[in-house]
Amino acid sequence: MLASLSAQVELRARDNKDKFWCYKLKSRKGTEFAFDPNTTGGLYVRLDRQPPNLPGLTDVENISGANKSTSLGRVFSGGIHDAAYKVTVESESALRDMIDHLMAL
Repeated sequence: MLASLSAQVELRARDNKDKFWCYKLKSRKGTEFAFDPNTTGGLYVRLDRQPPNLPGLTDVENISGANKSTSLGRVFSGGIHDAAYKVTVESESALRDMIDHLMAL
């Protein structure tokens, strides 16, 4: 699905064990988000900024001070681009809406 949004996002990095893939928005802020491409029970996205309050985005959690997977450190570019929030994305349309919102920042 993200391949169809190549004007908005680009694959930034894939963990060497394929645990996380990180995408970067082609926007002024360059927001980064990552997810485990092998998860089948839902889409749990980690972002470098607080996700918007939109339908289909649930269970927002601030993980900036939490002990995170080292895989996340390998795929985010660092500095301000570090996994700070986790959100459950309930549908493809919710993911598209989130990307559209973040592109407008």
